[in-house]
Formats: sequence, structure tokens, C-alpha cells
Amino acid sequence: MILTNQLLVVTGSSHTNFTLKADADFSSESLKSSNLITSLSPTGFSLIVASQENNQILLSAHQFWPEIEDIEKLLAQFEKCLGKLNFKVDEAAERKVLINYNKFSLVPQHLYEKEQGPAILSYTCKLKKGDHIYSDHWKQTEAILVYASPLQFVEWIQKHFPKAIIAHQGTAMEYLYQISNKEEQFAYLHVNPGSADFFLANEGKLQSYNNFDFGTDEDLLYFILYSLEQNRISPAELKLHISGHTLKGDKLQVLLDRYVSQVIEMDLPLGFSHSTDISPQEVMANFNLIGLL
Repeated sequence: MILTNQLLVVTGSSHTNFTLKADADFSSESLKSSNLITSLSPTGFSLIVASQENNQILLSAHQFWPEIEDIEKLLAQFEKCLGKLNFKVDEAAERKVLINYNKFSLVPQHLYEKEQGPAILSYTCKLKKGDHIYSDHWKQTEAILVYASPLQFVEWIQKHFPKAIIAHQGTAMEYLYQISNKEEQFAYLHVNPGSADFFLANEGKLQSYNNFDFGTDEDLLYFILYSLEQNRISPAELKLHISGHTLKGDKLQVLLDRYVSQVIEMDLPLGFSHSTDISPQEVMANFNLIGLL
């Protein structure tokens, strides 16, 4: 463990360890003029901090674990992650929290009415008593992402991230697409241990977005190929952008290389950068969060 400007940096060889990398000059004072983005899911915790002045990523942290279904145990795990940060997240100039529950559905903007949220979600998931319904407007693609979160989950966010903007993780990917260099056919895969987000767009318009839980790399490959087939996209003609916890040479990328024409890492959008004290691999690990900076 290394102590840097009163910031504890914990490293490990497993995704189940808490990992934090920060700019050498990062401090609680610099946090007060920075944006903080956090992603919370039943399988993990991710966080980045970036300067408001120049969109430079100053800190990246994450930890993942086998899915925790019990909400109280999950919130206790989040508490442990916050305790390892050694700074108060509510002191950031701006805070945004991404909810990454699998209870969501995408609907065309013109078909959506606010009070229909529970009915829309009932087709794709089983709601529980007290679930809070949110909706994110994807203006550029004229779609509405409707999603649910347990009430305890929402109350915990409001307590620890006061006045935070809440959005779904898929919304961060949509925003990232809008600020990235657009290609006629755009495919983006972000991989976390045990789960992945897959985003497809064509000529500036959304084609498909989904989140997959997977046990093996072969399972994830199947989901991707199935999604491409459903959208009538040939993997032999596709350029797949990828980020997350996968490196060139990993089994997943070897499998993808067999079926997909090109597999390349995502590039930082224009105007964004990262501290030289944070490796490109760390940036890739939490790349999907950049969309909400």
C-alpha cells in the first residue's frame, strides 16, 4: 500500500480487491473543483474523478464481487468501498451516480408516457414493492430508458451523494457515443467481471442496447453474436470498440478476434485526458463512466 497526499492506494491481483489510482497531486481540496462519477451495481463499485477545467481524469477506483442479491448486504459492501476512499464524496463540485440494475427497458420517445413506467418494465422484469422508477431521455436517439431501483438503494444514494444526478449506466454509454467520433456503424462493448454492456448505433441512431450477465467468455461471445444477428449485422464486417476489464491477448479478445473483423480499444474523446499517474489500463477499466463527465 502507498500513501499519496493522504490518499490510500490499494492494489491487488484480483478484481475482488479494491483498486484505486490517483494523480500524485490529487487532494481533498482539488476534489472541490472536480466532477465525480460513481457506478453502483449488485456486482461492483466503480468511480472516477475528473477536473472541471479540462476534463482530465484524476482518479479511478473500482471493486467487483459475486452478485449480492440482499440489498442490505450490498449497501454494506458499498459502505466499505466508500470507507477506502479517504475523502468525502459529497465534497465534489458535481456528483453523478449511475445505477446498473438489470431492470430496464428502452422505448421510442413518441410512445412513452411517464405514468406508464411500471407497465413498460413489467414486460421485461419483475418489479418488487417499493421499487423506484426512473427514466432517462436519450434526445439524440429519440428514446427513453426506463429503469427501476430498490427504494433502499435510492435512499442510500441520496444520503451519501446529496444532490447527485442519478442516471442508468446505459445512459453513460449513449452520451459517450454522442461525444465520440461517429462511424456509420458503431458497436461498443464494455466488460466488467461477470457483466457487460453492449451498445449498437447506426448513422447516429440507436439500434440496440443491452446488459448481459455471463459466466464464461464463451457465454458473452454468444450474446454478442446473437445481438448482431438480431440486428442483421455481419461480425465479419464489423469494427468492435471495447473497454473495461479485458486486455489484448485475454481469452475474450482472442475469441472476439476469431469472429469480428476488427476489435479495438476505445479512444478518449477529444478534449479528454488522464493523469500520467493513472495507466491507460485503469482508464479503460472505468471508461464507460466518462460519458457523464
